[in-house]
Amino acid sequence: MQTPKQTPRKPLQKLGHCLRRLRQLLSKDIWELQHLGRKNLRARAYLVLRILSLTLQGNRRNRIPLQSAALTFYSLVGIGPLIALAILVSGFALEKGNDTVVINAIAKAISFAAPQVTLDLEDHAEGTPPELNPQILELINNFADAAQSGTVGALGALMLALIALQVLSSIEGSFNTLWGVARGRKFSERVIVYWTFISLGTVLGTASLTLVTLNAIARRIEEFLPFGATLAALFRFSSPLVVFLLLTLLLALFFRFIPNTRVHWKPAFIGSAIVVVLLFLYNKFSFLYMQRVIDTNSLYGSVGILIVLMLGLYIFWLLILLGGQLTYSIQNANYLTDENAWEQISARARELICLGVLLHVAQRFRQGQAPARTGELQQALRVPSHILNACLERLCHIGWLCPVENETDSAHFDRAYQAGRPIDTLTLEQFKVAIDTYGNNDGLPLIAEAHPGVAQYQKHLDDPTAGQPANTPLGQLSQPVDP
Repeated sequence: MQTPKQTPRKPLQKLGHCLRRLRQLLSKDIWELQHLGRKNLRARAYLVLRILSLTLQGNRRNRIPLQSAALTFYSLVGIGPLIALAILVSGFALEKGNDTVVINAIAKAISFAAPQVTLDLEDHAEGTPPELNPQILELINNFADAAQSGTVGALGALMLALIALQVLSSIEGSFNTLWGVARGRKFSERVIVYWTFISLGTVLGTASLTLVTLNAIARRIEEFLPFGATLAALFRFSSPLVVFLLLTLLLALFFRFIPNTRVHWKPAFIGSAIVVVLLFLYNKFSFLYMQRVIDTNSLYGSVGILIVLMLGLYIFWLLILLGGQLTYSIQNANYLTDENAWEQISARARELICLGVLLHVAQRFRQGQAPARTGELQQALRVPSHILNACLERLCHIGWLCPVENETDSAHFDRAYQAGRPIDTLTLEQFKVAIDTYGNNDGLPLIAEAHPGVAQYQKHLDDPTAGQPANTPLGQLSQPVDP
């Protein structure tokens, strides 16, 4: 009697094969040079996979959830100074008595960033946003009254400005971490960039958030303008698109100019558009938090609204930072390799990257070309920006590279570098010694005194022709030495 063939392991083998194929696809195939820059379907699919892979890897490497929590804390600490500073600054731009315009804009911004604080048990009119929680509104009014009371003074206004500047610097620091930028802006540059962004952001943000309340505007159009009904219907139809475009533009400006590096417009707009969609979905489904808001208020009492605000701001900053990471991934997807391979980068790999940077800069100098910029070096070496920036920082610190100063504003974010010493006088041995001794070496004599074998090895490093040869067995060095 013939027994049937038993293949119980075949489904498991298929699953294992699929997993191995998927691992090879994500770790090797999508990073092959032959697929970069092509327009066929496979190349586009690989591009999307590279973007998703870089985003997930960056989310883990940069600890975005932890950074979101930190920005939430800074936002809560600085919300008072930021509101008071906005009221003080508005006094120069608006007529006296129009401070309610700024207060309403601040309230709308908070309700958009943390929609949980606008939830109540009563249904609001269709097409109109729910009113802000009375406790949050009272908090805003208290800050506004303190700013308008005249008791702030010059010193108080200066302190408010410094606190607000520190909050914005923390935001810039988080985005610099996403882009691997080791050094932030100078103080004067921060003041100019932050002031420009706040001024432009206030206009675009107020306009876009005001259009959310489109029913009231549509009724005014219908009442006072000719062909009001047609214009009101057209306004209702186009308002969501206008709001989306304004918020996308505002967030693209944020992604473009907040990091202290060069960010291209296309990745900034794509990343901002995706984040705006997520923010609208976040606001659309905020009713899911209603029971959580009620439970939190019942548990914590009067301070419960701050817990709710903290939760809302945390999700808001999480989406913003994910958008920044997505922008980074889109910009670098065509010439970065798998970042998993760089997580445990060795000292030799860093040394070779430093040498590649130095040789690339020297080659451009010999050919009479302009100094090499960070973006060009990254594209030539195909290494992640945070590792390239660390190598550039090391080469500048030891004096082998020098950043080009007195550049235009457009080139500031993509800094150029030139050789810091005459190339013809440098040797590979000098390069090796400079890289190996980078940092503090004050403790080397103490370490050399710990064992004669260590002293012999140090002598060999200082002068390879002196002392014992490099192929000396460790067993021989570890033998006790007669006193």
